[in-house]
Amino acid sequence: MPKIGLTGALLAALVLCLPLTMLGNSPLLNKVRRYVSDAPVAEPEKDQWTFSADRVVGSHTSEYVEAFGNCTLSLGENELRADFARYYQSTGWVFVKGNIRARWGGDFLQAEEGEFDLNTLTGWLKRGRLFMAKPHIYVEAEQVERTNGDTYKFKNAKVTACDGEKPSWSVTTEEGDVELDGRVHLYRSAFRIKDVPVFYWPYMVLPGRKPRQSGFLMPYMSSSKKLGFQMNLPYYWAINDEADMTFYQNYMSRRGYMQGLEFRHANDAATRGVWKVDMLKDNIRAVTEADEWKDYRGDGLARPNRSRWWVRSKYNGWLGSPSLQVKLDLDLVSDQDYLRDFQDGPTGFEHDREEFLDAFGRDIENKDSLTRTSTAFLNRSWDRFGLAATARYVEDLRYMNGNGKSGDNTTPQTLPELEAFAFQQSLAGTPLEVSAEAKYDFFLRNKGHSGQRVRATPELKIPLSSRFGTIIPSAGIDYTGYSLTRHEGYGNQTIVDDGGRTDELDSNATRSGFQSRTTWNAGFTAFSEMTRVFALGDEVRADPGLVGTSRWTRLRHSVTPRVEYSYTPTITGQDKLPYFDQFDRITGENLVTYSLTNVLDRRRESVVLSPGHGGDPQASVATDYLDFLLFRLEQSYDRNEATRNHDLAQYERRPFSDVMAELRIRPETFIDLISRAWFSPYKTRLTENENTVRLYRDDLGEITLGYDYLVKIDEYKRYRDRTMSILDLGAKWFVNDTFTLAAKYRHDFNEQKDLERTLRLSWAADCYTLHFQFTQKPNDNRFEVGFDLYNF
Repeated sequence: MPKIGLTGALLAALVLCLPLTMLGNSPLLNKVRRYVSDAPVAEPEKDQWTFSADRVVGSHTSEYVEAFGNCTLSLGENELRADFARYYQSTGWVFVKGNIRARWGGDFLQAEEGEFDLNTLTGWLKRGRLFMAKPHIYVEAEQVERTNGDTYKFKNAKVTACDGEKPSWSVTTEEGDVELDGRVHLYRSAFRIKDVPVFYWPYMVLPGRKPRQSGFLMPYMSSSKKLGFQMNLPYYWAINDEADMTFYQNYMSRRGYMQGLEFRHANDAATRGVWKVDMLKDNIRAVTEADEWKDYRGDGLARPNRSRWWVRSKYNGWLGSPSLQVKLDLDLVSDQDYLRDFQDGPTGFEHDREEFLDAFGRDIENKDSLTRTSTAFLNRSWDRFGLAATARYVEDLRYMNGNGKSGDNTTPQTLPELEAFAFQQSLAGTPLEVSAEAKYDFFLRNKGHSGQRVRATPELKIPLSSRFGTIIPSAGIDYTGYSLTRHEGYGNQTIVDDGGRTDELDSNATRSGFQSRTTWNAGFTAFSEMTRVFALGDEVRADPGLVGTSRWTRLRHSVTPRVEYSYTPTITGQDKLPYFDQFDRITGENLVTYSLTNVLDRRRESVVLSPGHGGDPQASVATDYLDFLLFRLEQSYDRNEATRNHDLAQYERRPFSDVMAELRIRPETFIDLISRAWFSPYKTRLTENENTVRLYRDDLGEITLGYDYLVKIDEYKRYRDRTMSILDLGAKWFVNDTFTLAAKYRHDFNEQKDLERTLRLSWAADCYTLHFQFTQKPNDNRFEVGFDLYNF
């Protein structure tokens, strides 16, 4: 087969104007050489195309060159095939016909006829079919026109991401265009399922190669007793490479229309922010507590407001320099019921809480909480010292919407908090280690005492180590000074102590003017470690016949006893000090805590193949380690409780704490088990139990089991007003490559009722996913359907 320079240049230009411009690559400069019939055949250079055909001829007037039969042009992995090609030398016009096939960078193009102007790289294709691998999109049209610029236009086309002649879904459109980056614009379109039209859409944009492109996202649909039929249609706006925004059009048949807005930005590696707001005019309101949803009654609060909203955000960044770090948490809501009403969906509480935890590692308060906390934090650290500034605002929902007067709100706001700290470091020339923290707070209230607090807490440690173990004695000072800017007593102030009991402080007993408190603390930590390694057999041999096998060869058992002691003297007269937070009441402590920890660490050897010196694979032994079992016992002895002489008629002395037993097991990657149990030596039974078990296989599914148990307790040091016994079961079964069945079940044994029953069916086809979910909770049933078109 001849290899002719002119024909090669002709077809090279053809390929450059067809798949190259169609599929998003910048075309090379078009240089066309005239055809010479007796030109010698030369080996192509690395950047030249190789052409072959059954027959190549020129016209008598040399106006054009024609190639017939099995025309093939290739360069590396790129290739073009056609039955016929004609090139007009004077105008730079090329015509191709018959079974056109092009492959370029993993993308494919098919057509019956085509004409192109090589000078302007414009032209048309007749009955063309384009497949773009990234994203996985087929475009099939009666006519495709290559226009000036970087787009193709097509008429009477069908667009889909599904394989086969009768795709699971497709979009037919009267007109459309596709850009170099693969983005598809469709006008006057119909969405079809199995070629059956489902709905009409005047205009839509399907994203292409770029991961962030503007357009409508998949709608979220559900139905529940509380909200009615719900449809949330998000529109995504890719503002630039660093920022984007999503508009949520959320309609609920029982509640009305909610408008949501989400703004995200990532200006650099150290800056990231997510800002969200939702607003609606609710069709339903609860003027009295009796009008509230049944599950919300009992807190003495109503919700008479129709205007409802939720503003929340997380932000990490820097100010002036990356060393000056900024963090912002914003959480403000219109009423105490909002987050319980709107838990699900793309703008619901559960989704946003998970997103904040995943992206920033910071949580938000529970949906049942009557307070929402917003914080601004500024921090600068050096090798040995650091500075921080914090402003904290707590929204108390009990004083909103007519439930309580704003002027009666006693919640303290911290505006600001300034902190200086020295990290633990050695004092030059001594074995001592020192750390210190100094903090200034200004507290402001609508009602009650407001003022300033200064607190300094330096601490000294002296680590002492030997071959028998380590002991670290420590001693510290706690100085706190107060200066009230407003002295306003209002009677009893309710606080919750460390044991969970509600106490009443008389705010009228607080003195005005400057006051201070100084105390000290001391203690030590002592621990040791004993280890022994057990051989479980001979080491694994690097035998090619054993490739893929593995065996435990060593077992390391370590035992760590630990004793900790802390002492803080009991301080009297603290009732004269203001109370802003838990640091304003220091309780005396004389506590010994002892624990014993056992850890089993296995060594596993596996025979694997690795490249040899000559490139041939050879067998070798790979080693990995895993702490597959941890068992810990812990208990405390309270010497203050052992010598207590008051309230003995109501509470007998109980200086020993519950014995805590913790077990963690992970022998392989398919099982996780964590169990913690607290056993009372006085009640001779469990008072608390936490269990989590997870069994999973990537190709089969997973089973999760959780159980939490708390006993009602009324002792001198701790108090719980109810017993809790909750079972949490979850399962996911990958029935096959496309079908997944999942279920969740939560039950409260104490209340003798189911908290949640959820069944979810998911279908993942080649070009879409579809799921159905039914959730049943007390006083509410919810049905949800969702779908996603792959790559769009």
